[in-house]
Amino acid sequence: MATETAHPTPVLPASRWPYLLAYLAAVIAAEVLIAIPGAAPFERPFQSIGLGIHILLVFTLMFLSVIIQPKDATLAPLLVAASLASLVRVFSLAVPRYPFFETPATKPLNTIPWLALVSVPLLVSVAAVAYVQRLRPRDLGLAVHRWPEVAQQTAIALTGIPLGLVEFFILRPDAWIAQLTVGSLVLGGLVIFFATGLSEELIFRAILLKRAVEGLGARGGLLYVTAIFASLHIFFLNGVDLIFVFAVGLFYGFIVLKTRNLWGVILSHSLGNVILYLVAPFL
Repeated sequence: MATETAHPTPVLPASRWPYLLAYLAAVIAAEVLIAIPGAAPFERPFQSIGLGIHILLVFTLMFLSVIIQPKDATLAPLLVAASLASLVRVFSLAVPRYPFFETPATKPLNTIPWLALVSVPLLVSVAAVAYVQRLRPRDLGLAVHRWPEVAQQTAIALTGIPLGLVEFFILRPDAWIAQLTVGSLVLGGLVIFFATGLSEELIFRAILLKRAVEGLGARGGLLYVTAIFASLHIFFLNGVDLIFVFAVGLFYGFIVLKTRNLWGVILSHSLGNVILYLVAPFL
């Protein structure tokens, strides 16, 4: 008489959505609180509450990943990857600017050195998560195997120029440098590359998108990661920019899923911010 072997019930993506949607809702709530302006310039009366929510989310996701690991080995690393999105906001608010007393005229010019400081703990956190999850450079899309890929990724990188110009006309931000010189452009560009292009793309289009696609499927994973990415731009209080950022997030995610290479979107993101904050304000 044959015996019947019991198999564990496979975990369906539908059972993962409540955790992930709850996290997305908490991120949006935190970002709204951070963005609410006060009476004085640069005053954000509820910023500390929003920051506290993000800090709580990081620890909650880490705790949940440990509990869920035996039941759902796919959701656990996804929760850890999602915590990196909150770390972006935690580090951006926790690292102080210098000088500590700013005026509307000096605040934009302090952004480059501040970004350089923020990029250090952020990149360390990204490297730590990639190491723990055993993600190699090629798993993150950082390997280039053939010369045709170089031309392809270069073409993708150049999309940062029109994207940066479009966002400038939406936001009209002040310049992050005092004068448009070769030295300030190179230094500012390097900081922007590490602090926004490299770190954010490693978080959203490498680690988080990879884990989200594994847990939710290609379409669901892409939409979820893009929603988190766009929610971190609520700070600008500009509905048109939110739509634009969501569309750019979809574009970047689609490119990475199709090419399995991250360099094009890293450089496009970096170049777009260089145009947005360093070049376009002087044109």
